[in-house]
Amino acid sequence: MPHPFLDHLHKGPLLTDGGMGTLLHARGISFDHSFDGQNLEHPELVRDAHRQYIVAGAELIETNTFGANRHRLAKFGLEDRVREINLHGAKLARDAREIEGRELFVAGSMGPLGQTLAPLGHISHSEA
Repeated sequence: MPHPFLDHLHKGPLLTDGGMGTLLHARGISFDHSFDGQNLEHPELVRDAHRQYIVAGAELIETNTFGANRHRLAKFGLEDRVREINLHGAKLARDAREIEGRELFVAGSMGPLGQTLAPLGHISHSEA
């Protein structure tokens, strides 16, 4: 039995959301704050951003977790809240989907560590 995601891709292009960080910044979150941390600090802002993308026609939305790893979150003192931030990021995206009552895909967003790996940096491949 084929997966619904693959079925959709066989039918044609999939319309996805846009950059969450860009949207959050446009709504007043400065670069001095963690965009991923907004899942905890301003969940309504993140959920509403997802909802706007859904209303605009997105068939797939990504969680607000692009930089939610301990290396990138350490810059904001949030390295001990990685799991919590990621869980809330997934919940907010799913909640937005439920509120809008649309069938769509939710994908986990995972970006780079934000630091260089060894031998140029200090992070080993196994640690990464």
